[in-house]
Amino acid sequence: MAEVCVVGAGPAGSVFAARMAQLGHQVRLIEQARFPRSRLGESLSPGVEPLLKSARLETALDARGVTRVRNVWVHWADGMRLREDPREQGLIVDRGAFDLGLVEGARSHGVKVLQPARVVDRRQYGGRWLLTLDVEERRETVEADFLAEAGGRSAASGRPRIQTGAATLAVHAYWRGARLPATPRIEAGEEAWFWGVPLPNGTYNVLAFVDPKAFRGARGALEQRFLERLAGSLVLEACRESGRIGPVQAIDATPYLASDCVGANAIRLGDAALAIDPISSSGVQKAIQSALSGAVVANTLLRRPDAADLAILFYRAQLSDASERHRRWAADHYGTVAANRGGQFWTERSQGREAAESAPTHEPIDARAMAGMSVELSPEAAIVETPCLDGEFVGVAPALRHPRLETPVAYLGGRALAPLLEDLPKGRTPLQIARAWSNRMPLDSGLAIAGWLVNHGVLVRTAESGGGRPC
Repeated sequence: MAEVCVVGAGPAGSVFAARMAQLGHQVRLIEQARFPRSRLGESLSPGVEPLLKSARLETALDARGVTRVRNVWVHWADGMRLREDPREQGLIVDRGAFDLGLVEGARSHGVKVLQPARVVDRRQYGGRWLLTLDVEERRETVEADFLAEAGGRSAASGRPRIQTGAATLAVHAYWRGARLPATPRIEAGEEAWFWGVPLPNGTYNVLAFVDPKAFRGARGALEQRFLERLAGSLVLEACRESGRIGPVQAIDATPYLASDCVGANAIRLGDAALAIDPISSSGVQKAIQSALSGAVVANTLLRRPDAADLAILFYRAQLSDASERHRRWAADHYGTVAANRGGQFWTERSQGREAAESAPTHEPIDARAMAGMSVELSPEAAIVETPCLDGEFVGVAPALRHPRLETPVAYLGGRALAPLLEDLPKGRTPLQIARAWSNRMPLDSGLAIAGWLVNHGVLVRTAESGGGRPC
């Protein structure tokens, strides 16, 4: 059992602390703010809920502080439309209640929470950490074998990092009143984009994402510049009988990747390691993902030091791949507006889109075609050894590599891919291949994997394999 200190009790810190405790370590979670406290990141992407269930922290999604999102008004490059999700997978949360729920969940798994507590000094000696804390006006010293930094953007400030997108400032304020929008709204403006979020507590958060230099160079106080940007925007259309509560605030929202994200006895999580462009609305999900994989990396570093290099390589590659994937997605999303109206704001954010657009597109194959065509493994597919998560540790596993895959894939739907592709008979249909796997998985799971392989060009039509055109 190792002693672990986690600094910062946001989603990344709390989830990491809970997982490390579940893995058998003695964990302290240190947070300087009193909870509940206000925080941006109130819109959660669909992947958050299953991630919390995997960490046994789903109780943080208390129904009283959560709204399920069925519709979103989107006014982007192609005019106004209502985006619908009948499954209501997206969530809007009261971040004060949500973060508090995560801390209490970590506590229930045996984590010792020190809050409010501020780290006033940290140093290493003999391979261990010595932290001096200010805990409610008294000094306390704690020792740890491992340190996790999850203090958000403030923890990344002043550290080596690579800016991965255009500089962005998030300016926001809250409204309250008898009539407020009941549906989230996202809108592309002339030199900004806007996001309106109706919160479970009855308030409405309005955000403007702007270029920091242009915004700060405009005349007037912060409030005046914010309201001028919102003039004519539809996000405030239904707020005429409502009033703004609290001050207008501005925070940095520039995406970046930390250069020193992991070492032999320390790791950075969440925004302390990686910040993605806010257009994806996936910041909390990415923070939780970094905490879950980071816990396995930390457990490997502590219990299998002979695999330290592998674990460090895995974590760095995972963050780098995620950063690049989100960068390309954001550039493409901004590029749709840039192509429609131009402007420095949109053009700058769409840089790098050309490479993504130059990639060949492939029409997905429908179920009827999959049942009738014969396929074989693409000559461009290869099985390579790659670092991956293997239960409670980082290990090496055979993974599928292909030009249309962003990274090698070792598992799909919880199934190891390499054994499924070994000695794959030539000339069978995807349906026949799925039936051949029936001793390993249900038929519907096999069909889903076979379909994924076809639509990613890993399985190609037998007659075309010489020429190599993917299905």
